[in-house]
Amino acid sequence: MKTHERPWKRYAIAALLAFLAFSTISDIVSDPSAWNWSKLAVLAVAAVFIWYGERRTWTSPDKIGPEAVPAGDVEAVVAESGRTVHAIKALREMHPGLGLRDAKNLVRPDH
Repeated sequence: MKTHERPWKRYAIAALLAFLAFSTISDIVSDPSAWNWSKLAVLAVAAVFIWYGERRTWTSPDKIGPEAVPAGDVEAVVAESGRTVHAIKALREMHPGLGLRDAKNLVRPDH
């Protein structure tokens, strides 16, 4: 599987949070109100979530060609669903690497 990580987003958000945190700390030094302390607490929770929260990676399934799809799967999907769109969707759910055009050509070979 191909993994596309985008760590730059996390770093950009972390830099923004750091800037806001320093700004909020300077506000707390000049005016230690409950509002400024609550802003700092929200920023701290957001920073913890970004760095230690669930780290997601975007993966895409390996591409497969129409020859890899068994004819029985195509026949079952076409028989189950009455509409072409539903059949294409069901076929692509069964075989995640199958492209849209290939699934359409399998479901409707005349087009």
